[in-house]
Amino acid sequence: MRILLGVVAGLLLVPASASAQRVEDAFFNSVIPSRVDHLIGFTPTTFAIHPRDQRVVPIKVRVGGRTHRYIFSNAAAVVGPSATIYLRNMIRGRRFPSPQGIFLDRKLTAAERRHVKVRVDLGRDADVLAVHRGHPACASGVTRATARGIAAGKIRTWSAAGVPVPATGDAIALRRAGTGIERSAEPRFAADWRLPAGAEAAPDGGLSEAASGDHAIAAITSWSRARAFQQTTCAVPIDGAAPNDTSVRALSHPDAYPVSFVALRRLRNVTPIVAGFVTYLTGPQAAASFRQRGMLLVKEEWPAVPSPS
Repeated sequence: MRILLGVVAGLLLVPASASAQRVEDAFFNSVIPSRVDHLIGFTPTTFAIHPRDQRVVPIKVRVGGRTHRYIFSNAAAVVGPSATIYLRNMIRGRRFPSPQGIFLDRKLTAAERRHVKVRVDLGRDADVLAVHRGHPACASGVTRATARGIAAGKIRTWSAAGVPVPATGDAIALRRAGTGIERSAEPRFAADWRLPAGAEAAPDGGLSEAASGDHAIAAITSWSRARAFQQTTCAVPIDGAAPNDTSVRALSHPDAYPVSFVALRRLRNVTPIVAGFVTYLTGPQAAASFRQRGMLLVKEEWPAVPSPS
């Protein structure tokens, strides 16, 4: 887990004559699951909301007939393997809400929807098992249980995965998307954040290695990364279906998931602050940041990529 903090001091001084409305100083805390951290990064922190090299512009929002102008001088984000415990704590403390929200990588449960709502529907992604395009698994596919076994490091050979053995050998070289800090990786296919013995972490989840022709590589990564490698790798069909742009956007593929920003339904006195933060998230500055990091934004056409040969 890592904590990303952004604090602006002298840069946030705005002349009183700039506007008739008083500029209010605000803080905001965000939670980011590690599975989508590469798509979100520093976007919800102070130095992204108010970049150092640009003029500080307060975020304007009107709530309950009153106009508010906020500067988020302390906007922080915490990254963890799962958002569930943070959701639970946010719901437990709902009687005294604070300026906070969660970038969620799944749908809310029915119980969670009683107290939490999606404030911004941001993007789409999916878990992917990728191999070289000439690999036998591209044609045979695997079961979902097998994909989970590979991701968890419990299935270590292609024959044990029910796949014809490649000419280069039976052993699986597992790669998991992530930084590898403290043996960590993105939790995908129900595998936890710990790298299993023998596995290695790679920022792209092993796609580059698989694309180079290494048939041993089993790349556990995201569709947002894998779609750009379609000429040289394949997303292995799981239970007969491989993800594509259509099924991921529609969330019809079982391994697809939404990327959203959620907060409490009843925010009481922090309603204007959360509204100001949502205004930033739905604006062009945040969208440009998400786009640059490779998020497949739900309200935009997705970047074109080369189709398989």
